[in-house]
Amino acid sequence: MLMKNLKTLFLKTESNQRFSNKLKNIENAYGTMIGKGLTDQTMHSLAERFSSPKTEKEYRDRVIFLLASSTALRAKELVSLRFSSIIESPEGEKIVRYVKKGGSVGYAVILEEILEEVRKYHESCDICSDYFILTLLMKNRKERIPLSTRGLQMIIGNWDVKTAAGKKIHPHSIRHTVGQKIFDQFGSIAAQKILGHTSPNTTSNFYTRPYFNPGNSLLWYQPKQRV
Repeated sequence: MLMKNLKTLFLKTESNQRFSNKLKNIENAYGTMIGKGLTDQTMHSLAERFSSPKTEKEYRDRVIFLLASSTALRAKELVSLRFSSIIESPEGEKIVRYVKKGGSVGYAVILEEILEEVRKYHESCDICSDYFILTLLMKNRKERIPLSTRGLQMIIGNWDVKTAAGKKIHPHSIRHTVGQKIFDQFGSIAAQKILGHTSPNTTSNFYTRPYFNPGNSLLWYQPKQRV
């Protein structure tokens, strides 16, 4: 009887611990994207840096930045983009199909002006490929191949900028930036769509800010102007 009671107590304690850990993970999830994205100043700086490409590397980096900052796709999804996967919506929007995390099919809107930049990159560098983004020609590699996820991570890491929290940039930094901007301006459902989450609740858990800036709403105190 004693052993049975001890076993029941042990299982109950273990269950409570698992529940406590799960609850803690959920609580920690709220607002965890804060600081992981890039500041507006950094995004403007990168846009300016890639505004006038001359070499193949510069054209490629410009296309990577434009696609990443307008679609919020994951690194693996970004390097998988192809011209043959583009379809047109009833409203005339260009939509590209891709395989999401987990294996399901996702859809992302590709702005016409950004699609034109991809074409310009291919034309300027004599590229003939179905894939949007390819490797550079090297001494030991005479043919371009589709860029790998690891290759994309290295390229973006070499841009040598920091996140808002002071960490080294990586592909997800741009995804976080876009997700937070869309969430702040249009809400969880719009952010869910662009981030490819299964539920807006998931998006809310990660992108709801743990603070609120009242802005100009609480300006009861007006500093006196000096004469």
